[in-house]
Amino acid sequence: MKSKQGSAFITSRKGFCYLTVKVGRSNFNIKRIRNYTLEPQEKRDMRRLYPDYLFDWKKINQQLAEKREVCRAYRSRRQAPRNTERTSDPFVMVSYDPRTRTVYASDAGNSLALLDAVLQIERANKK
Repeated sequence: MKSKQGSAFITSRKGFCYLTVKVGRSNFNIKRIRNYTLEPQEKRDMRRLYPDYLFDWKKINQQLAEKREVCRAYRSRRQAPRNTERTSDPFVMVSYDPRTRTVYASDAGNSLALLDAVLQIERANKK
């Protein structure tokens, strides 16, 4: 019984295209394709390196063209406008009454703002 000759096809993963062959139930990438094109020398090398596989270059070029169009459509889709507002903590107003030595803050739960205000007051008093 003669074994069926494997054929090569194009797969894509994580933004890259690969020339792939199927062995048993597994796919194996044999070449990473850049810019969705294969040079004639690369095609000759593939035929020489993998003589057991059938390379239908017409089908492979068609698959590359389809992948190129999918990628172009994906990259050119309209992006949602990004939020340019700052997402940092809101401004906390802190004041100090030197007569009563009391610190007032608009957000009492923000302990870092209170600590920063106290340290700033201490520095001002030392000068």
